[in-house]
Amino acid sequence: MLLLVAPIAVQGLVRLLSSWTGEPHAALPVTLATLLAVALAWAVALVRGAVHPLVAWLAAGLAGGLLLLDTGAPLSSLATAAIAGGLTVVGLPRAAARAPLPRGRVTAALWGLLAALALLQFGRMSVFMADPQQRWGALAEAEFLSRHSCLTSYVHGAELARRGDANIYDDRYGFEPETMVAELPAAIDIGPLTMDTYEYPPQFLALPRLMLALTDEFMAIRALWFALTTAAFIAISLVLARWLGGDAERRARLLLVAVGLSPPLLITAYFGNFQPMAMGLSALAMLWIVQGHTRRGAALLAFTISAKIFPGILGVWLLASRRFAAAAWTALFAVGWAALALLLFGTRPFDDFLGYHLPRLASGETFAFLSQPLPSMSNLGVFGLPFKARLAGWSGSEADAWALARQIAWVYTLGLFVVALVSGWRRPAPTTPTAAPSCSANGSACSPSAPCAARSPRPRR
Repeated sequence: MLLLVAPIAVQGLVRLLSSWTGEPHAALPVTLATLLAVALAWAVALVRGAVHPLVAWLAAGLAGGLLLLDTGAPLSSLATAAIAGGLTVVGLPRAAARAPLPRGRVTAALWGLLAALALLQFGRMSVFMADPQQRWGALAEAEFLSRHSCLTSYVHGAELARRGDANIYDDRYGFEPETMVAELPAAIDIGPLTMDTYEYPPQFLALPRLMLALTDEFMAIRALWFALTTAAFIAISLVLARWLGGDAERRARLLLVAVGLSPPLLITAYFGNFQPMAMGLSALAMLWIVQGHTRRGAALLAFTISAKIFPGILGVWLLASRRFAAAAWTALFAVGWAALALLLFGTRPFDDFLGYHLPRLASGETFAFLSQPLPSMSNLGVFGLPFKARLAGWSGSEADAWALARQIAWVYTLGLFVVALVSGWRRPAPTTPTAAPSCSANGSACSPSAPCAARSPRPRR
């Protein structure tokens, strides 16, 4: 696992450093140097049967020296060696002591194949995240897959909100399908990528605003965001696996690579969408709450609810399971997150959200792109089912599809409400993570922009 995630972590941190120092960032050499450092230390540990920190630092120093010879960037080379060496010294002994082993030759061979595919996929994606000009690192050669980024809307929305003189929800900031450019000029430089339109509540803006506090260079934010998404996914998955315990924990840890390669998760994280982190953080928050860490879990749950709305279904579970203190703390922290957004950005984002964006959400105008074939087929939410039915031959009109989509979404939401209510009432103290967190994951399917909606070009109206 260390070999898989090290290039992503190093790219995120070194790309951030490059934005501070002004040194040119060579994305491919950084990934190759990181892989070399970790692989050498790992190979020596396998041969000698033990992990030696000195060997790890020597391997990292060698990789950093080769990187310096290739790029001529001393600070980036030193940082790459230091971060790769530190990750190896800390991570390799833990991996050797705790990593689960597949049982049986067939299982081991399949897991090895998955690990090799993951190494190739994550390695080239780490390059593309730091340098979108390296299009061979994209998931596919398609123009949309090479240029789309949900993250652009987050950072752009935070910058517009910081300035306070524009509607952050204005669709005209999003790119036009015919020209691949936006009608309104962007407030940030996103290079060859296309601008997406911001759709979240104002409370979420605190997170991309933190990224802007670190650097105003979008490509550095993009590489760092991908590293944070990867770190959150792995850490939360390991925490949940540990909660399961026993053989279930071993299987969950082994399947982590397969889950990471699953197309919905891979594409959503690849576009920089917050959805994977929202579901993972919601699950972690509920785990903390049921383990007795009420205020910590409530603070985290309040943020995910404020940022994405759909985790609010977990509030129903809290009330049904008679966890009134947790529900109250969650509501209190939600007020706190709103107050923070008000402090950072003023009232303008809230006015635009309530007066402009919510009515367009209710009418479906914001998601007019769902009437197009490609977005409707890639959408995984229940809202997109009628549009898929039209492509499959259903004779209903587009207006019929919109009306049916709203009805299906309401019925689905009601069903989730009942599931959360019943599961909370019957199992106030769950011993497995299959009740409350699963409600959150299913709740995300209500959204018209559920992954992999991935914001395809939308028609202007």
